[in-house]
Amino acid sequence: MPDVAGFLARWDSPGTARRPARLHRSEAGNINTVGLPGIHEAEDLDPAHPDWRAAIEDGVWPLVRTLTSDGWSLTTYDSCQGHAYRDPALPPAQRRVGVLPRSRAELLAVAAALCRAVRAAAPLVPAPVRVSLNRCLLTCGRTGDGHPVLDLSLDRAPGAGWDAYFAALDEATAALVTCLAAERPTADAGCGCR
Repeated sequence: MPDVAGFLARWDSPGTARRPARLHRSEAGNINTVGLPGIHEAEDLDPAHPDWRAAIEDGVWPLVRTLTSDGWSLTTYDSCQGHAYRDPALPPAQRRVGVLPRSRAELLAVAAALCRAVRAAAPLVPAPVRVSLNRCLLTCGRTGDGHPVLDLSLDRAPGAGWDAYFAALDEATAALVTCLAAERPTADAGCGCR
């Protein structure tokens, strides 16, 4: 991300002026600055930006809406609804949303709450889909610093075909959203994995 601190500051300052966004949609439904399928630059927008909803692909919107709502109030930095590309040169993309915690304390509380939701959703999602939670680092282009992030994804389950995955994706998303709605990040609650 070009400027992580600037992005977080805008996210938590709804009254700050925002520049117009460059949003283009590909035939496959990708929303990015160039309107092409695959991984391309996309605008770093926040809920106060007038183009916020238009910048989020429809299939992933229920997850983004839940994670950024009052119950969770998280900062999302990336999302994709998943794409079954017709071009054989492009591998299919899976549904995902990335969370950028504001602090170490928020990282720990959110990781535990997301872990609980993923565990609750596991038996509810259709077999072609597997819900995953991963930690990684987001590099700031301005400073070079790495910022811990949490990536929540709906992956194709081992042995499942892509057609089955995409046919089950919305049902899996709805199950995960239900489990997320039943959780909240709290400082004193663990994830139960240990």
